[in-house]
Amino acid sequence: MTDINLGIYTASLDVARTIIATSERLAIKHHQFEHVPLGEFILALCKAPLGGKRAAPAPAKAPAERGPFRPRRNRAVTIRRFFQRMNDFLADDDVVICDIGDSLFGAADLTIHRRTEFLSPAYYTSMGFAIPASVGAQVGRRRARGVVFVGDGAFQMTGMELSTVVRQHLNPIVFVLNNKGYTTERMINDGAYNDILNWSYHRMPELLGAGWGCEVRTEGDIECALEAARANTRSFSIVNIHLDKLDRSDALARLGKRLGKRVAGRR
Repeated sequence: MTDINLGIYTASLDVARTIIATSERLAIKHHQFEHVPLGEFILALCKAPLGGKRAAPAPAKAPAERGPFRPRRNRAVTIRRFFQRMNDFLADDDVVICDIGDSLFGAADLTIHRRTEFLSPAYYTSMGFAIPASVGAQVGRRRARGVVFVGDGAFQMTGMELSTVVRQHLNPIVFVLNNKGYTTERMINDGAYNDILNWSYHRMPELLGAGWGCEVRTEGDIECALEAARANTRSFSIVNIHLDKLDRSDALARLGKRLGKRVAGRR
């Protein structure tokens, strides 16, 4: 447990109502149990007579703007419009893999089809999850294809795992949401320390000797990029999505505003 998943220590947890199970320990209320492997605990929990299950929550209502996407060809790409377009792009056998930040917040409104899977770590301290996760996802299920959403900051941490992608003959489609820095942190406490070097992400295939890449700046560019990326099944595709550095989803704006107040209050 960290300040990240406890809301900068604003969460008030009653220990008498908690179950904490990790690979290292098991605690139920105030009782500690030694030598209980996590796997065995989970299996036993599945078989335990725990009573009736709660009814599943009603599905969330679709966003107001959800009809067919009609590109405004010369208009700059935004997070909201990009993910609206992604709804029509996803296929049944895709595995959607999101890094943290707006890669996840923006993807929260995606419609996941039939067998489409969705993977994300959710915690900000897991930045850099998506590219390595795409390796594991497709090695585990070769017929699946990863559709990866990753910020430029996260990509600069672990993006070289595309080398493993090439070596394992995998073919994910990687969308780099390139806003030239850490926009999540800009929403909390802005400063030059949130800016990073702008890489030519779309040129990774030149470095690795495999793959296909392109840049996207307008909604018209998106259409060409999606068609070429879907058609390229022999190796990975990487699409460098240029975004305004302050462009963000509504969810990220709300989170940043709340956390920004907490940070300011601690000074």
